[in-house]
Amino acid sequence: MTMMLIKGPYQIKNFEPDGDTVHFLPDDPGFWLELPGEHKIERDVHGGAALRLDGIDAPETHYQGVGPDFVHQPLDLGAHAARNALLTWLGFTDVTRGADERVTSATPETVPGFVLATGADAFGRCIAMAGRGTPIPDAKSGTTIKVDVPLLHQTANHELLARGLAYPTFYSNLPKELRLDMAATARGAQAAKVPGSVWAYDATNSGAKIEDLSSLTEHTVILPKLFRRLADYLRLFGPSLDSLPAYLAGADDEFFLSEQRTSTRGLQRVIDINDSTIKLRPAVEDIVFVEK
Repeated sequence: MTMMLIKGPYQIKNFEPDGDTVHFLPDDPGFWLELPGEHKIERDVHGGAALRLDGIDAPETHYQGVGPDFVHQPLDLGAHAARNALLTWLGFTDVTRGADERVTSATPETVPGFVLATGADAFGRCIAMAGRGTPIPDAKSGTTIKVDVPLLHQTANHELLARGLAYPTFYSNLPKELRLDMAATARGAQAAKVPGSVWAYDATNSGAKIEDLSSLTEHTVILPKLFRRLADYLRLFGPSLDSLPAYLAGADDEFFLSEQRTSTRGLQRVIDINDSTIKLRPAVEDIVFVEK
């Protein structure tokens, strides 16, 4: 599978970047129109768009979901660390933010970079590998490139995964060669459990005790996709997990396990619930979600 190379600067002022989402302005926004897939890039008036970094999912700093208010995962247990690491790696310093997580200033205002894009997700974000500076090998924007493991290792996606600041979260459009390398990288970070990494706090497979919404927002670190499902459920139905399997069935997440050929639907098929404790059975890097 090839990806489209698009060059341009990253911008963060007046935006709300987190550990796996950042704003990118192509030198030529027309290349957004050439990306494949049924979903289209949602562009701003300048032609910029949000990137969703492929293959990773960082702890949420501002998730709305069923709303009306935004919620977040524990900010001092990985969420802010992932966001800060991404912006520093890209080349931003002296970043200031408002209470709503929106960047009010940064040095410099933009930094040069490139993306390796495969298309758009259902929210209009560009699914991409995010690089800084000039790609190796250098090529013109719009060029389709076969992305191999060495090129993957030039990206923020790999950097955050290797440092244990983001979870591996794979979708079916990610080439298998890259997925296997990212899975191995994630296992290495998990084994290291470096202080400050998500793996130093993670309770996804060991069991997360959920007493109320604050359990998720202040104390417990879990796979962000599971956090999003639980946060919405708790805001709709309260602290009892009795109806959670039915709710997860309704969410209809389609996925398969790494070495399986057939997919299944509903995360309730791979979780255990014991009173107020929820546990995911497979390793997170073994789950591959089917892109919607």
